Amino acid sequence: MRRFLIPLLLLASLALAACSGASSGPNEIVVKAEALKFIPETIEVTAGKLVKLTFDNVDSLDHDLSVMEFPMEMTGATQAPMAGHDMGNMGGMEPELHVAALMGQMATLEFTPTKPGTYEFFCTVAGHKEAGMKGTLVVKAP
Repeated sequence: MRRFLIPLLLLASLALAACSGASSGPNEIVVKAEALKFIPETIEVTAGKLVKLTFDNVDSLDHDLSVMEFPMEMTGATQAPMAGHDMGNMGGMEPELHVAALMGQMATLEFTPTKPGTYEFFCTVAGHKEAGMKGTLVVKAP
C-alpha cells in the first residue's frame, strides 16, 4: 500500500502545482496620466489574454490614451463622461483603442489583443503628444 501512496501523493502535488501556475483572470494594468506623461511609458501584454486597463488621470488636465491601429477584440468599457473632449488634430480618423478621463477621474477598458507587435499609444488632446505624452504597448506572443 505504501508503494502506491507515495506516487499518488507525488502525482497530486504535481497537479496542484500546475493548477496554481498562471491565473485565468485578466491581465490588470493601471496607467496614470500625470504632468503630460504616461506612467508607465511601456505596457506589456500577451496576445489572446484579456486585459483590464484602468486609466487614472491624476493630472489637472483632461487626457486620453489612444492607439490608432490595434488588432483586438473589445470586451467592455467604463468611462467617465467626456463632454467637450477634444481629440486634437486627428484628421477625422478615430483610434481603434481609446480610453479617456477628465482630470482627477478614472476610466476602465477591457480588451483582448489579437496580434503580437509593438504599438504606439498617445494622448490625442491637442499638443499633448507633441509635448511627449506617448508610450509603447508591446503585445507578446502567447
